[in-house]
Amino acid sequence: MKQEELKVIVYSDYICPFCYIGFYRIEKLKEQYDLDVEWRPFELHPEIPKEGLTTRELSFPRGYLEMVMENVKRLAAEDGLTFKLSGKLPNSQLALFISEFAKKKGKFDKFHKLVFDKYWKEGRDIGDLTLLLELAASIELNRNEILNYIKSDEPIKKLNEASFELGSYGINGVPTFFIGNRVIIGAQPYDVFQDAVEREISS
Repeated sequence: MKQEELKVIVYSDYICPFCYIGFYRIEKLKEQYDLDVEWRPFELHPEIPKEGLTTRELSFPRGYLEMVMENVKRLAAEDGLTFKLSGKLPNSQLALFISEFAKKKGKFDKFHKLVFDKYWKEGRDIGDLTLLLELAASIELNRNEILNYIKSDEPIKKLNEASFELGSYGINGVPTFFIGNRVIIGAQPYDVFQDAVEREISS
């Protein structure tokens, strides 16, 4: 008997390294299981100015970023992922807005991967509208339609709705994965995700 599609909802932000690792965890799961994956936007640092901040401008305690990135690299190594850090933390709002537009056009998966890879593999500034429009054009999304969309009320409404949804569970961090009725917070080892899927399938 064919397994029914298992619903997976992921709350994520492009500037979160653990979300990037989580993206590849989900991609690996999709190779093994029949999943209906829905990504929802979560703006992790709305306080970042539109032009972004250099890592030296961030108000983290001394040594905090180094500690985080060591943990990131350890988790990423499980999937053979490497990072190229840009030295800048972009404002991710426009990337999240345009990803919602891509979703409306049935091209979310392609745009989603492009943005993640551009930032974490190439160190590009994904807060830059010009770059985002180039990425969108590469998968045949219409520039003028995008510009009209991001000026409308819809994308910020989507962002606020997703933030409210996640907050209603008492969760205010990403990545957060709802796998059927199970919740995983953070980029846990792959076998944690696999176990959750297996338990949902057999329940």
